Amino acid sequence: MSVVLLALDTCTARASIALRDRTTLRAEMTWEAQRHETAAIAARIRDLMRACRIAPEDIGCVAVAIGPGSFTGVRCGLAIGKGIAVARNLPMIGVTAFDVIAHAQPRQPAPMLALLEIGRNRVAACPYEWHEGAPSVAGEWQIHSWAELVERVEPPLYVCGDLPPAWIAALRAKVTVAPAALNLRRAGFLAELGMARWERGEVDDVMTLTAIYPPEA
Repeated sequence: MSVVLLALDTCTARASIALRDRTTLRAEMTWEAQRHETAAIAARIRDLMRACRIAPEDIGCVAVAIGPGSFTGVRCGLAIGKGIAVARNLPMIGVTAFDVIAHAQPRQPAPMLALLEIGRNRVAACPYEWHEGAPSVAGEWQIHSWAELVERVEPPLYVCGDLPPAWIAALRAKVTVAPAALNLRRAGFLAELGMARWERGEVDDVMTLTAIYPPEA
């Protein structure tokens, strides 16, 4: 049985891919993509698999971050993931980019807000609370301008995710901000979430799995 899960996140300017088997995160690569090009990302997947000596037939499941994020980025990752899953008849799992950020954070006593840059000086924000040791979505995600978000946040609050340098100081003056290493959205955490769902048999329909796109401004 093929037991390696491929995780792929291209929702924003940072792209990330990972390979995980039942017990180990085999490899992970995260980089500033800026422009998402299917051929370039597919080449990085091949390079990572070769470095780990993982053959295509070893891949048993594909997990993809389904947004929200940039239209091009989200569409690119979902298209690559679906292409692999359909070609090899593999199960597929869609995870929100918010969940990828939230599950990378250590447990917090305060409520948490996961942030994603979505372009045009806008940010998507999703609230989380901690239940039984894991973050859980605590409300609907919303879109704000960065200035509006900084004005609205109030302590106690822990903020994590895509944080432009120009707004970090303003946020830190009001609430707790995650350190830089924890703000980097990594496919290794997407792989963790995907593997847990795969083992429980909670997979998505490849044909009907859709992306989450923010509304146009």
